[in-house]
Amino acid sequence: MQAELSHERLDLYRVYLEVAGQCGEIISGGEQPIAVFDHLDRAMESIGVNFMRANVHAAGSAQRSACLDVSIASAHECAASLDVCMAKHAIKEDAYAVGMGRLWRVRGMLLGMKRVRAGQIREETHPYGSPRFPFMDLDMYRISLDSVRWTHDVLQELAPGKRVRRKLDESTTGIVLNIAEGHGRSSVADQNRFMKTSEEHAFQTLLSLDLMVARGEITASRVADGKATQARIISMLHAWCASNENRHQPQE
Repeated sequence: MQAELSHERLDLYRVYLEVAGQCGEIISGGEQPIAVFDHLDRAMESIGVNFMRANVHAAGSAQRSACLDVSIASAHECAASLDVCMAKHAIKEDAYAVGMGRLWRVRGMLLGMKRVRAGQIREETHPYGSPRFPFMDLDMYRISLDSVRWTHDVLQELAPGKRVRRKLDESTTGIVLNIAEGHGRSSVADQNRFMKTSEEHAFQTLLSLDLMVARGEITASRVADGKATQARIISMLHAWCASNENRHQPQE
């Protein structure tokens, strides 16, 4: 009989497999391919691979902490992916609630593991509370999610197969997911790197909207609100990065 691996004894692994299986059903059951499905699949795998890698490193080691940081940030990205699925009507509310609750538990157990100082990784009790991830309280996250909803409605007005549909889907999704993952990173450099990637996606969205108008695919008045939202998101991301850097400047 094959020996049970150490990570297989963790409750975390059981809950992780539950939510991974559920997300697999969401992806396979989608009526049409959308960018968030690929992100959800990749981020879900990242959670598992990185906490399994963490289990082979000594407690308190930099390697262990780095692996757990990536796993936690990937849990944030998965939660944001479910938000995007809801915004695009690709998931039902009951499935969303179950999935978000499981991801919240996974995040809590990962944080408990990170606090362990001695011995091999083990789980600590963690107050699960309400499954509301911290990045969800950011104005720039809420506004970027509104942008996904707005873009989803606009895309329904375009003819099927338009290349811009894929471009807009990818860029607006990228804004949301990079904010969520960046907020889950522990280092200032990593946080700002993801926020700047989110800003890049916002610029790409702006460009796509202008190109649609230039090509006569949509009117300037129809995209005015969407462009104003992207400009607001860019301003907030830029300000967030500057403030984050200033807060962590060494004192002279």
